[in-house]
Amino acid sequence: MTHNIEHGRHQDGHQEVRMKLSLSKGIQGWFDVDGKTISIWASSWTGREIVRVDDAAGERVVSDKRSFRFTTPHEFKLGDSEYRIEVNVNFGRAEFRLYKDGVLIDSDCISQQPLRFDPVTGKLDWGHLLKKAVLPILAGLVAGLAFGYLIGSLVKGWGGA
Repeated sequence: MTHNIEHGRHQDGHQEVRMKLSLSKGIQGWFDVDGKTISIWASSWTGREIVRVDDAAGERVVSDKRSFRFTTPHEFKLGDSEYRIEVNVNFGRAEFRLYKDGVLIDSDCISQQPLRFDPVTGKLDWGHLLKKAVLPILAGLVAGLAFGYLIGSLVKGWGGA
């Protein structure tokens, strides 16, 4: 099964994140565990969250909830194992945690926030801040100054003639 994945870094900085975050298409994520693909989709607008499993028996929905909480648990059973997925959505950040028989076995997190901190050192990621926040503000400032100068020149030209 192939997925169109927006690559990022896992919280611990080592594994690739298999998640997509989009205002129009919602939040999507995938876990591969025990020969099964568990997929999660959460709407950005309606609060609906769907968990599907794709295994030898085919693809099926194992949990479908509507929630406006920041964290929603989805519990289901596959074979002899109890699974729980926690969907945590919070202002430009999404995290999915997968538990098997009560033990956290995998998690993915993706963020669209302008401020990002290194999970190991706790220090601010200045490169990300510069790219996501400071440069757009400076570009807007330059465009505003240029537009203001143009309008000022036109008004001065009309008044002096």
